[in-house]
Amino acid sequence: MRLFEATHVFKHDWATVSLANWRKYPNDKTPHVRHVETLNQEVDEATGVLKTERLIMVKQNVPTLVRKIFGGDTSYVLEYSEVDPAKQTLVMQSQNMTFSNLLSVGEHIVYMPDPENLAHTVFTQSAQLKASAALYRFANKVEDMCWNRFKDNAHVGKQGLEQVVSKILAERQAMAMTQIAE
Repeated sequence: MRLFEATHVFKHDWATVSLANWRKYPNDKTPHVRHVETLNQEVDEATGVLKTERLIMVKQNVPTLVRKIFGGDTSYVLEYSEVDPAKQTLVMQSQNMTFSNLLSVGEHIVYMPDPENLAHTVFTQSAQLKASAALYRFANKVEDMCWNRFKDNAHVGKQGLEQVVSKILAERQAMAMTQIAE
């Protein structure tokens, strides 16, 4: 089993970063994410918490051996998220649905205001990657390869989110300029 952990501070407020999360795909930094489908979405009227379930289609550029072992390069991930506007938290849990009998990848992400600078957002990410006993000869190699791929994708994912934040800020500025001109 391999564990992945990362923390990053976005130099943008929580509301902007959490909005960018919903508009993150598609973007040119993460072309491996091909499609995101919202399966269910509801707001808890008592708490105001937005609960969402999404299915994410991912196509990885993987070596031929991996395609042969796993039967392809397209996989599906089920993601559950909760946005609590009162606490200013966005918590996401995801689990691969495809090939999970051979490799289980569970991810936990939290976005929250930086307690040291409320104009910034702290992003924490953890993932657990575990190859099944069926891959006993290759389990460590598969876990290592997937951990490296996960690390690379996490890095470009943050770049993609920054790109979306920039678009949101530009849209806000354009709207403000339009209002001033009127």
